[in-house]
Amino acid sequence: MKQPFLLAIMVSAICVIAGCAGLQKDVATQPAAPEVVTIGGGDAALTEVIIPVKETFEEENPVRLVTVQSQPGTELASLASGSLGAVVSTISLDSFLERAAESGTVWDRKMFREVPVGTNETVVFLNQGVKIKKLTKKQLKGIFTGKITNWKKVGGPNRRIVVVWSPADDGENEAFIEKVLEGEEVVPKFVSVANVEEMRAKVLEIPGAVGIGPSVMVSRGVRVPGSLEVASSVVLITKGEPSPHVQKLLALIKDVAFLN
Repeated sequence: MKQPFLLAIMVSAICVIAGCAGLQKDVATQPAAPEVVTIGGGDAALTEVIIPVKETFEEENPVRLVTVQSQPGTELASLASGSLGAVVSTISLDSFLERAAESGTVWDRKMFREVPVGTNETVVFLNQGVKIKKLTKKQLKGIFTGKITNWKKVGGPNRRIVVVWSPADDGENEAFIEKVLEGEEVVPKFVSVANVEEMRAKVLEIPGAVGIGPSVMVSRGVRVPGSLEVASSVVLITKGEPSPHVQKLLALIKDVAFLN
């Protein structure tokens, strides 16, 4: 009776060992999780430069590219801490350094590198009901500062103007305020949105709405009048020299720009 019992135990042990070996083999053959590179910055710059190449970059590299809209004023600290691998923005490195110094934080410029990666073209978005073919710089300034409150004043329908604005996208806003509003503040009462996707949706939804966004966000249903376009250079900023993955990203951005 003992021999069959011992034989059963041995068979069971062999099965357990074989099972463990098979499990180890399965674990060993599983592909490693891809590395993650996090790119922060303004919504417009991310939309214009990073989003168009994200899918191709991830197909060509074992890397997951994550984009996050940075909280204004935190960009250099996030780069320095390593929580961001790079920042793309229409704001230059020198401007970031100046802003930080004004807030009491002084960074050594030698810590960072800046590479131009493209251009962001800001256009005006109108609700479909606002059938206006062209808006001058003077008219845009009046609309976005609140001096003009009805579309009738600029050749449109007798409807109240509703400004849609994304406070978080300070890079694009800064260029528009400087070049179109000539330094004046945007109207204090506006519909606040978190990003350009939400801005476009609100402009489509709200009668009499107007907003600004990158030209790549133009889609069916949004009217873009013949108006002054605001072009801003987009830069990519890293702590020290760009990492190998970021260098590959830069090469891809350059290739796409060349093809276009």
